[in-house]
Amino acid sequence: MPSLREPYRRAAVAVLIALAVCFGLSALGPHAPRARAATVGSLQRQISSSQSAVSGLAGQLGATTGRLNQIRGSVAQLEAQINRIQADLDAKRAELLSLRSQLDAARTRLNKLVATMNRDTAILAKQLVSTYESDKPDIVSVVLDSTGFQNLLEQLSFQQRVRKENVEVINAVRAAKRAVTAQAIRLGALEARQQRLTEQVLQERNRLAATQVGLLREEIGVAHTRDRQAGRLASARGHLASLRHQLSALLAAQAAAAARARAAAAAAAAQSSPVTAAVNSSGSGATIPPSQVSSSGGFTFPLPRGSVVGPGAWSLDDGVDMAAPGDTPEFAVCSGTIVLHGIGGFGPWAPVIHCDSPLAGYSYVYYGHAGPADQLPVGTHVSAGQVMSSVGPGIVGISTGPHIEIGFCDSSGTPLGPGTAPAMMALLHSAY
Repeated sequence: MPSLREPYRRAAVAVLIALAVCFGLSALGPHAPRARAATVGSLQRQISSSQSAVSGLAGQLGATTGRLNQIRGSVAQLEAQINRIQADLDAKRAELLSLRSQLDAARTRLNKLVATMNRDTAILAKQLVSTYESDKPDIVSVVLDSTGFQNLLEQLSFQQRVRKENVEVINAVRAAKRAVTAQAIRLGALEARQQRLTEQVLQERNRLAATQVGLLREEIGVAHTRDRQAGRLASARGHLASLRHQLSALLAAQAAAAARARAAAAAAAAQSSPVTAAVNSSGSGATIPPSQVSSSGGFTFPLPRGSVVGPGAWSLDDGVDMAAPGDTPEFAVCSGTIVLHGIGGFGPWAPVIHCDSPLAGYSYVYYGHAGPADQLPVGTHVSAGQVMSSVGPGIVGISTGPHIEIGFCDSSGTPLGPGTAPAMMALLHSAY
């Protein structure tokens, strides 16, 4: 008799243990998952906000860096222009030196012409005075005063030479005055040209100096702005890394706690019932009968039938959206290999499975908005219907609440688009 009652006693103990575990987890269920979801959701919102801040700061830094590069390009162009102006300045300096030599030579010639003019003017003045003081000889006086014919000829020749010299002196004085006038005009033109060149050189030099100073001041200001933005960006990235570290630590702790709870529930369920053990949406360790796992034509429905909303609430996106409680187990729709975790917009745990045999012509299937529970590592080969992940609790990725988006993708995890969603919908309907 004791031996006959022993199996019943062990079964009763197992049932009591299972009930205790279920009751304990159920008592915590209404509060613990919400607290966890709130904590994870809070961190995810902070991470999203930090990512937006990092993106904004990175954009500002890129714009400031672009402006700084533009200013430096302008400085480089200005330096090239300065080099060209410097060459022109050197040429103008050489021209100014040549003009100075010409001015010196012109002043020397002018001084000589003035001296010659003064000398000729003095000679002419003496002759005029001499002619004025002495009587003007006439032909009768010359004839009467002459002592002979030869003397008469000499007197007439002398008078002719005097008149000729007077004419030559007057002409020389007039030519000297004209030369002095022309040289003075040329000298004035050279001095005016020298003044214009000097003013041009000074104006160009001052303009370039002012432009260069302005650009250098702007470059310094923009460089300081960029340094401040780079500091803020580094701080924001450090804060984002800290948040991600906190989230990873929290999820790791939650995954470990969930694994311990599932192990205890599975042990109790194995002793109390022969049905297949699985984890429900709250991680309470409730069992899911094999009837909840359904397949059709080589395709296994990805969720327990008792946990997912009906087909009337399914909607098309890049894949098919189906609402389900957080932490609901997700089944492999085919036998294949897990090749990725985390794809854009679907959260860090969204798995991608490569099916051994294509489904509706497609080889890769993604599970969007998955959570950390029940995750199998990349490289794991799974059988159709095997638990490989779970519906994410709260907001995971770009979502408004717990649900799964399942669809076809390429090898990088990028969804193939809305055009493939009807094929996935047909498979889901056939297997539901």
